[in-house]
Amino acid sequence: MASTDAVRSREPTPAVPSPAGPSSADVPDLWFELPSGFTEFDLEEDPEERMLRMAETVDPIFGDGTPLQKFSLVISGEYALQTMISAGAEHVSACLLRMPDGELSQGTLAVLIERPGDGPQDQDRQGAAKRTAVQWREQHPDAEVALIMLPYGPSALCIRDQELELPGVLFGLADSIPTTIRQVQFCVPLSTGPGSALFLFMTEDREHWTEYLDVLSGIMKSISTQEPTGESSPAADDSTV
Repeated sequence: MASTDAVRSREPTPAVPSPAGPSSADVPDLWFELPSGFTEFDLEEDPEERMLRMAETVDPIFGDGTPLQKFSLVISGEYALQTMISAGAEHVSACLLRMPDGELSQGTLAVLIERPGDGPQDQDRQGAAKRTAVQWREQHPDAEVALIMLPYGPSALCIRDQELELPGVLFGLADSIPTTIRQVQFCVPLSTGPGSALFLFMTEDREHWTEYLDVLSGIMKSISTQEPTGESSPAADDSTV
């Protein structure tokens, strides 16, 4: 797993070194574009400072929300972020989108790079995606699992609901708080060498899942080995992995 320092947006544009060797050390494994409404986190930022900044951002956006609702939004977001950092995420961003019905909705996107310790520099990307899909079907029999073809190449897809327990201490409560998260994960075998990029998106807002799928489709279709020009999406936030 490469350092989380290697994932940033637009300026500057460092990259996770490609497995091909030193000659490609400055070349990203892949690029992708974040649409308007997504904000990338600095994974090395002090959590307390980040939560204060998030609270300042949430307050005017949710002007009609109660203090408890705003507090819960910030705490839930930080909890999800810390979970992703612990899992080794190299990119984490939060989205705050206004849905067609006027409701504001929140979600979290994370990207991890999974590399094998040893092996050939080339891989059967189609075969790797198929093997991942088979594993996900076995691990999550109730999930929706499929193989899809992105412009970048083949990808395994898994959509499932997950029951979680948020630590009650975060909200000043003795008992844990149950919640249901809907998540989609894409395993995208790398074209630069052995390994895969795992894109993981999660939200508690299952009511607007169809709208989220449209947004995620745009992100996944933007994956490329070439730096985005931004011509088709002027407001996009370019990210590298």
